[in-house]
Parts: sequence; C-alpha cells; structure tokens
Amino acid sequence: MSNTARNFQEKRDYIRMQVDTPATLTLENGEVHQMTCIDLSSSGVQLRSKDTVPANSKGELKVASGGGTTPALHASVTVCRIQEIQSGEYRIGLSIDSFL
Repeated sequence: MSNTARNFQEKRDYIRMQVDTPATLTLENGEVHQMTCIDLSSSGVQLRSKDTVPANSKGELKVASGGGTTPALHASVTVCRIQEIQSGEYRIGLSIDSFL
C-alpha cells in the first residue's frame, strides 16, 4: 500500500466529523451537564467539558444541529473515557448505544 493511500484511509470503522457545537448530557442519576461536542461518528462522540463525569455512566445526549431542518442528535450513551486535558478541562468519550 502506498503512503498516500495509507494516509488517506481512515483507520477507524467510522469516520469522525469535527464539530464545535453545544451538547447536553443528562445522566441516569438526573445530573445535567452542559458541554461542547468536538467530534462525532455513527458509533461515538467526544465532548469537551469543565465537568467530569463517572466512567461507565449511562445517560442521554442531545447535540445541537447546525440549524435549518436538521434535527438535534439525541442518543442513549455510555461514558467510556475521561481525560483531563488541562486543569479544570476534560475530554469525555461516549459510545452511542442507540439513537432516540
């Protein structure tokens, strides 16, 4: 395989789409967290947040659309990764369990 082909191919099953849009994560315990969605694919979402949430938590995620006739993304999710990227700011990875 050529380097050009290798660099072009996505190494994941699903391509990530880079976004920068508001998101709301509501955990099963009722906690509501306002975050920013920074990328998404058909199987997962990455968020930026000032809050941390417990790993393996389940909840519902709503991600605002770009407007127009496109509805917001609404999904049942599981928190699979939390990474502190700087003091007081986190990247949170969610797997999408189902779309609502």
